[in-house]
Amino acid sequence: MPPAPLRSSVFSKRTFCQKKDSAPADITSKTVSFKSPEEWDRFLVEKSPKQDVVRELITGFSSSGQHAAAIGLIEASIRAGQVQPWMHEVLALSMELDKRPKAQIERVMLSGVDVGANDPASLAFLATYFSRLGRPERALSLLDQAVRQDPTRVELYLLATKIAMSNKAWDTILWSAPGLAQHAWGADREEMLKLAEAATIEATTAFRQKGETATAEMLTKQFEQSKACDLSVKVEWNGAGDVDLLVDEPGGSTCSHETPRTPAGGLLSRDGFGPRQENCQEEYVCPFAFDGEYRIRIRHVQGDIVGKRVAVTITRRKGQTDADETTRTIILGKDDQELRVLMRGGRRQAAAPVPDASSRKATKPTTSGNVVLSALRGHMPDARNWPPLAQVGPNAGGGGGVGVGVALQAPQVTSIAEGVSMAALAVVSGDRRYVRLTLQPNFTAIRDVLQFSTASGPIGR
Repeated sequence: MPPAPLRSSVFSKRTFCQKKDSAPADITSKTVSFKSPEEWDRFLVEKSPKQDVVRELITGFSSSGQHAAAIGLIEASIRAGQVQPWMHEVLALSMELDKRPKAQIERVMLSGVDVGANDPASLAFLATYFSRLGRPERALSLLDQAVRQDPTRVELYLLATKIAMSNKAWDTILWSAPGLAQHAWGADREEMLKLAEAATIEATTAFRQKGETATAEMLTKQFEQSKACDLSVKVEWNGAGDVDLLVDEPGGSTCSHETPRTPAGGLLSRDGFGPRQENCQEEYVCPFAFDGEYRIRIRHVQGDIVGKRVAVTITRRKGQTDADETTRTIILGKDDQELRVLMRGGRRQAAAPVPDASSRKATKPTTSGNVVLSALRGHMPDARNWPPLAQVGPNAGGGGGVGVGVALQAPQVTSIAEGVSMAALAVVSGDRRYVRLTLQPNFTAIRDVLQFSTASGPIGR
């Protein structure tokens, strides 16, 4: 007897795959719409939709403007314990578009903190959101909590200072303005100092008008102390090459491009490279330094340095009455060139907190969240009207930083043709009397080449 045909099994397999990859035909944003919470709860119990089906429904509701339906389905999913990482943010956005009370939206966002990541980056995002909702006091409270977790993040002080100045929250300026002056280093330091100084002047004026002279004097003193820097080292050069600055600190720590922040309070604020002159510099700062000997090492990494020389400027106790500055010219060689600096009168008494690198990694959003959020944000007001959230990292202004929304770039090695080239296609007629030529000339020129260093070792440079 011949074997039975396999059509039924193939058909069953195809039907199974189709049901697995797509939602049932009767569950769409056009056919499913309930008004009461009980109806949404009953829908989840009876239909038991999978997570991708729930995502498709919410995306459809958001795209068609059915924000109340999106809110009902998300709330029912949360009640049923079927929480997805993006749901609280989408729920808050849907409530805002549906003109729900701000207090209700606030509770949703705070619930997202309870069930999600409670790190400084997430708190800063929520602070920006609450500021846009008109709740500056809640935003400043979240920023204060974030600063306590990681007191080295410049964007927290920057955002707190801007929100406090806009809402005249002078008590926040007591810690945000000095913190901004102390931690903002790099190419944009002057701009940050101007903002912090303006905030300090406004706050001290307000305190004096209220009769709080002692508070005003304390703020002025703290701000002046925050601007000072116990030790700074700046290396400058000309040419297309790359030079690295390494500083061995008392206690055994080393500040470099691999460890830009150390327990001794050191920070590599600029990590530059040639050929652009504005990038040909590296800078080490230690606002509050330990007493002891600092060993400065200058390493020629690659490329041509004009004259094989660099200028090294060492400043001690900058902003204080006994400040001193020296500049030396160092000739580069195959080995590291060393300088030793003896620091006395340093203001640091204990090790500085160094945040865990994992706390600064940006969490990768899920695909479901991206799809739903993109659909919702098409209905949102122009983001240019929102309060800015700075993206400032430990190497701000010097070739990369880590913060909210900052992407990591990896070098891709490829070959690029330069000069004049031409492609020709010849077609001969049937009678062999004519030849048709199609010519495609290409003129390629490399106008600029930027060299950079990575932290993956000699192979990655």
